[in-house]
Amino acid sequence: MPTVTYTPAATRTLQRLDRPRADRTLHHHIRCALQRLAADPRHPGLRTHRHHALPGHLGDHIYGSRVGAGSGWRIHWTWTGRDTIEVVRIGPHP
Repeated sequence: MPTVTYTPAATRTLQRLDRPRADRTLHHHIRCALQRLAADPRHPGLRTHRHHALPGHLGDHIYGSRVGAGSGWRIHWTWTGRDTIEVVRIGPHP
């Protein structure tokens, strides 16, 4: 099972979703997707695909994974080591 780390931008998004007035359903979907990502990045429910470019991460192999059906949010991540995933961004589909 890979280790999951977060960029400051992804951490800020998670902190905003922990606030009492945040969308609880979206928060639940994101947490479930992050658990699936940590367990198996190739999980079919994530519908992971490779992006060729993400602003600020040109040249990196960035992957996008779906957060819940119909939410329109994605988790963008990259492999930073053999068993380490770094979550770069969590947010609406660009």
